[in-house]
Amino acid sequence: MDRNGPDPQGGQATLRADGPVRADGCAACAVSRRTFVGAATLAAVAAVLDGCSSPTAPNASGTSGGPITVKLSSFSALANVGGVARVDGGSGSPTALVRSGASTFTALSMICTHQGTTVNISSGGFLCPNHGAQFSATGANTGGQRTGSLQSFGTTFDSSAGTVVIARPS
Repeated sequence: MDRNGPDPQGGQATLRADGPVRADGCAACAVSRRTFVGAATLAAVAAVLDGCSSPTAPNASGTSGGPITVKLSSFSALANVGGVARVDGGSGSPTALVRSGASTFTALSMICTHQGTTVNISSGGFLCPNHGAQFSATGANTGGQRTGSLQSFGTTFDSSAGTVVIARPS
């Protein structure tokens, strides 16, 4: 099956059973429509499948970044028992500090254990915007998507300095 005809790039092209070849002999320059459409379809399917995949949940060690020292005067919400503040410490790992008593604090990772989404602070706790998982101020799962509790970190309160150190892993 040989057909000769003008090449769109100015030369003569020959269509053979094994595919088109330009007159200058560059077989790689002439891509068949079937090859192009097949490659484009494969790329589109790969993009769709990637979009459907789930984000990777955090590993067992959870949020890291090292200890955070929180100056309580910088977060007005922490002046009262029950107050909650997001205190990332510049690491980009979202961490919440909850004033659970006059001199006690709870520190929690704000990463949902279901799919690794950052949870939002809501009245009485936290809410995952992806699938509606609800967590108490202690990090326990209380409703919505059934998932594990939010990871907690140890805290040390220094009342004379007005600071709380959150012991996150490095």
